[in-house]
Amino acid sequence: MKKYNYDRTAQQVLLDSYRKQNRGKNRLLLLAVTLTVSVIYCILSFAYGKIQTDIQKNIRADGMAVSVYIENGTEEMAEQLKSLPYIAKTGKEKFAGKLLDQNIKYCDCVAADETGFQEILSPAYTQIVGSYPEQENDIMLSAKTLEYLGISEPQIGMELDLDFYWNDIFHSDGTGEQTFCLSGYFTDYQNSSAASSIAFLSEKKLTENGLNWDSCRVLLDTRSHTLGGIQIENKLKEDVRLTEDQRIVSTDSAFYRAVEGMMGSLGFAVVFSFLILLCMFLCVYNILNLSLAEDLRQYGLLEVIGVQQKQIIKVMFWQMLEIAAKGSFTGGMAGAFAVLVILPLVIRKMYLEQASELERLSLFHPGFLLIAMVPTAVTICLAVFLVKRKISHLSPLECLNYEEIPLTKGQEKAHKMKSLISHRRHPEIYLARKYLFRSRKAFFITIITLTIGCGIALASSVIVRGVDIQNRFLKEPDFWIGITQEACQTLMETSPDTENMVFFSKDLLEDIEQTAGNSMGNESQLFGFYPIIGTNGRESIKLLNQGEEAATVIQTLTTVEKEQLQSYIQKQEQTADWETFEYENGTFLLHDHRLSETVAEKAMQQVGKEIEVYDLVPVGTEMSGLIPETLINCGYLDITEEQFPDLNLCWDGRNTNILLVTEDTYGKLTKKLTPQIFTVSFDVEGKQENSIKSQLKDFIQKKNMEFQAETGYSDKLNLLQIECKSDLLAKEQNYIQTSRLLLLVISGCLIFIGVLNFLNVRVADMILRKKDCTIMRSIGMTKKQLQKMFLAEGLLTWLVLFAFLVTIDSILIGGASWFMKTKISYFVFHYPIKEMAGILLVLLGICMILPRFFYKQNIERDK
Repeated sequence: MKKYNYDRTAQQVLLDSYRKQNRGKNRLLLLAVTLTVSVIYCILSFAYGKIQTDIQKNIRADGMAVSVYIENGTEEMAEQLKSLPYIAKTGKEKFAGKLLDQNIKYCDCVAADETGFQEILSPAYTQIVGSYPEQENDIMLSAKTLEYLGISEPQIGMELDLDFYWNDIFHSDGTGEQTFCLSGYFTDYQNSSAASSIAFLSEKKLTENGLNWDSCRVLLDTRSHTLGGIQIENKLKEDVRLTEDQRIVSTDSAFYRAVEGMMGSLGFAVVFSFLILLCMFLCVYNILNLSLAEDLRQYGLLEVIGVQQKQIIKVMFWQMLEIAAKGSFTGGMAGAFAVLVILPLVIRKMYLEQASELERLSLFHPGFLLIAMVPTAVTICLAVFLVKRKISHLSPLECLNYEEIPLTKGQEKAHKMKSLISHRRHPEIYLARKYLFRSRKAFFITIITLTIGCGIALASSVIVRGVDIQNRFLKEPDFWIGITQEACQTLMETSPDTENMVFFSKDLLEDIEQTAGNSMGNESQLFGFYPIIGTNGRESIKLLNQGEEAATVIQTLTTVEKEQLQSYIQKQEQTADWETFEYENGTFLLHDHRLSETVAEKAMQQVGKEIEVYDLVPVGTEMSGLIPETLINCGYLDITEEQFPDLNLCWDGRNTNILLVTEDTYGKLTKKLTPQIFTVSFDVEGKQENSIKSQLKDFIQKKNMEFQAETGYSDKLNLLQIECKSDLLAKEQNYIQTSRLLLLVISGCLIFIGVLNFLNVRVADMILRKKDCTIMRSIGMTKKQLQKMFLAEGLLTWLVLFAFLVTIDSILIGGASWFMKTKISYFVFHYPIKEMAGILLVLLGICMILPRFFYKQNIERDK
């Protein structure tokens, strides 16, 4: 016989009694807490891993770990900027020179200070071997430059004979062919399709040749990465005085864009995360809410026999704390196992063996465990608070006889006859309905929590499918062929015979169409001109940073693009003369954030001024005897603005001055200017895509070799370039698959939460009514009727939930999708009909199976 321990306190005795009495409820609560902590931990970790992946990808695409810098800054400015409270650190980068091959630039030479390279630039590179240059003739090259030079096995310290020149044409010291010593090399990812790359020089190279840091790029790392690029730029404009040749370049940070690409915006991500935590809180709270009446009756009995309220509250608190501690520990261990063991194995096996861009992927973050425990902690505090408030407002006898709020007398009379008839015909349905609606407030709170859980699950599936990066490529044509920017600039600057020169001839276009054959469809061509800007008009171009150095083209836009541009100008209230642009020889000057704030007023004065354009003529031709065409400056538009429409631009508008004209204006200009084709794009039939791709690549290679032989330029200067959608998809396949996996895991967890919430409500309801079931069996209710009662309760709950999902959740999903479309241009909305049907079928299955299982496991076992 077990001996009783008389040394235990009353509180310990009560705790043991409650453990035995509420064993079923406590197990369910422990399971709910465990799943809550583990699921939230997994969701946060997987989302963190996805964001980290995108941050790393954005940093490598940018070529630096910061998104804010000042062009043409000084060393003194860099020191002053360190004192700003929102600037964490500054670095310096100077595009000092270039490497040439037959007068063709194939590499930019850059000098950077220690902070600039180690903390800002190097995070964008991988496979860094060696060290940053220290001696005057040391150089650090990219893998792309080494490949250009024909070096497949580089060795640190090897000597290289390179043709080097400073960007300052008036500075000739230390230029020409010279011997460099390779101090290191790395792999970069910025502008992977461009022919040129980057190399690093030592600071000693600058000082020994009489150069300094003035007119350098001042790199700024902000303390907060949650602010948008425009917000940072506005702050800098208030705190920094700029000269006319200086400008602030500020884009959204890599973190900001990663979150925006996943959830549309940082604010929406915060709201969605809050809803997830709320859903998990309600998952635990529902169980406690259903047991509130029984708990109060137990506490009332304790008060009747003399137990103080303080003791009751302490007992409840320690009971809840014990469940929360055990559940948090178990859930944390399960979540950590999934994050640290299972997920990395799956990703490494499926994708990461061939995905070097994801080598720094990190999913584990201990702080997420604390966040995952928040819903449990809040639930404990709320449960204790509710019981304490109820006990303080009710007498012991009222607690002992506590019942859910009944119907009013008027309602009882109105439903009396119907209730009697229903009771005689289908007593189990009558009891089910009476129990569910005994407290309409509690019932609808339960339904609303279930609706929120399922709604979040459905919304997550919509977002996962919508933000899939593959959607971005699906909108692109199968093939895109165009003139390379390097060849175009080289020909216009160096060729002695450019009169009536057509880079993309009609014969070339016919050859492409013949190669594609009859399967060619959706052909689109981008037309324009390569103009020479006259005296009247150079001032408009000069206002753009590096406007005179960048290539200038005239290009058209389609009718659809014109409507999008007009809508953008109206919404953003841009300073623009739309009437002149549409009906006269008007033009918009498009630029990639190259208009400084200091010259904004001068830019407004240029609106309405004439821009003279001439056709290409041989280098050295006297221009005074030629008659130009005239365009009217209708305003400057920044293509990097967030809401700027997605236009088909020549060379994507990078480092290019684009004079945008309508198709009517283009027709007028063809009388004196030579029409040019910039690009041609088209689709082909899926079955023939691979064979056509091979033929087109061979054709483009042949044409480039002919161009190089005719012009005498290096074999690295290509006239044409081709992009294939299938190649782009294959290149991004590792990233797409990994990103999709992480998002699907998150979506699956949220769907699991929705189902779990419903399951918990039904199981808790049955466990808490175990005594009621025993009493009903003793007074003559059959096993079949008891199962029917629980089945009817589940079906009624399922029907109400079905109505809420189809109506309220559909509206919320539509609103979320509309918001995502405004933030992500490639977002594609798919109504989650399969997911909704799947969730409803699973919930219906729970309603059908659970009563029979519960009866066998509990009622029959206790006989």
